[in-house]
Amino acid sequence: MHTPGMNSFHKAALYLLGALTVSACTISPLQKNKELVDKSIPNAVIPQQFEAGKISTKDIAGVDDAWLKQFNDSELNALVIEALQNNPSVRVIAARRVQSEALINAAGGGQYPGVGAIGNSGGKVGSSGTGLTGFYIGANWELDLWGRVRTTVAGAEQNAKAINADQDAARLSLIATVAKSVWLARSLQEQAQLAKDNADASQKIADLTQVREKIGASSASDVAIAKANAAQAQELALNAATARDQALRAVEVLLGRYPKADLLKTTVLPALPKPVAPGLPADLLERRPDVIAAEARVNSAFYLADEKRLARLPKISLTAGYGYLNSQIFTLINGASTSFGVGANVALPLFQGGAIEAQIAYQNAEAQAAMANYGKVVLAAFNDVENALSGEASWRERTNQIHTQLDEQQRIMRNTEAEFKIGRIDQRQIHQQRIKTNVTDINWYQGQVDALSQRVNLYLALGGSAE
Repeated sequence: MHTPGMNSFHKAALYLLGALTVSACTISPLQKNKELVDKSIPNAVIPQQFEAGKISTKDIAGVDDAWLKQFNDSELNALVIEALQNNPSVRVIAARRVQSEALINAAGGGQYPGVGAIGNSGGKVGSSGTGLTGFYIGANWELDLWGRVRTTVAGAEQNAKAINADQDAARLSLIATVAKSVWLARSLQEQAQLAKDNADASQKIADLTQVREKIGASSASDVAIAKANAAQAQELALNAATARDQALRAVEVLLGRYPKADLLKTTVLPALPKPVAPGLPADLLERRPDVIAAEARVNSAFYLADEKRLARLPKISLTAGYGYLNSQIFTLINGASTSFGVGANVALPLFQGGAIEAQIAYQNAEAQAAMANYGKVVLAAFNDVENALSGEASWRERTNQIHTQLDEQQRIMRNTEAEFKIGRIDQRQIHQQRIKTNVTDINWYQGQVDALSQRVNLYLALGGSAE
């Protein structure tokens, strides 16, 4: 029989429970970029704009996503698609993403009631020796008054965000590696052919020098020098062919193919896109996957530290159960019995030998380490951008100088061929100038590859997607 006093007590308890629930609806706030930067690298003065590579606002390209398309390289686009379909690393990326979702689901399970069942069946000498037959189905639900479970879920979400950002970075790295490898392989294909042409030209010079020795126009030393130059050119041609085949195999491995060193369809390198307007540092922090991952790990560490602190508070759970029991040994008053009940329990850690405090101290240190690592990542990100901007500017200038050398060398080659036609020189001078022209051409190809690679590095440094 319930008294009015007990009813008032129950109402007061319910009101108190509701108040505690409302007051516990907030959990630890997320760290913000500005706050993280200030705390993680307090002594670094961050400029409003990147220092290197400052250029006029005209003749520039915007920093947009889908940077791969800016190169207008149809063969490369097809090879990237193939790599994203067949490269084993892509399966690793997919598996890591599944893991991140599983972490959230596992942590989120604590928000719902847990239901379990046990049962027993046996005769007088059954497995339990009691003759009991019965079952029990029970449910237990922790009231997340203090936000411990929600804090755990929030930490798991941030950890999953970090894992996904890591996989985004790995995917971007794969695309960038494919692009650089394809361009390098094209360049080495062309360089191998030019090196072979140089070896053939050197051999012709050696043959002509031998003929001149027979008629007394050249000495034995001239012949020896020409043969040594020819042997050296042959060695360079072999090295170039080896480098070409290794680069082609590297591309095929990235594509998930067997490394047979099949030649690419073209050796044409794409034009270098216009210079990039660097934008503001804040854009960098929002776009780069490694910075996103580092920020998420800081948040996850702070959530986990909060979870450890909340472990000192009582855990309040609601329980409910239904059971059936029958015995062949003990005679029950009314035979088999069933029961249903509800209740609540409270668990409060009174003394744990300092274990909880030690866990809190450990996780606080882990959060500080995550904060320091964030500062490390941010500084490395700024360094990547500054190096990429200055590197591209340098490569652009170097490319211009090499292009000038190539133009002048080609002019010299044409003049040499004209002098040969009128009989002022012999074929040796033509082959010598052809060798010089080819060497300059090799430098031009290498300069183009370096400039394109620097542009890819800049895109990676600034963040954003490739497709």
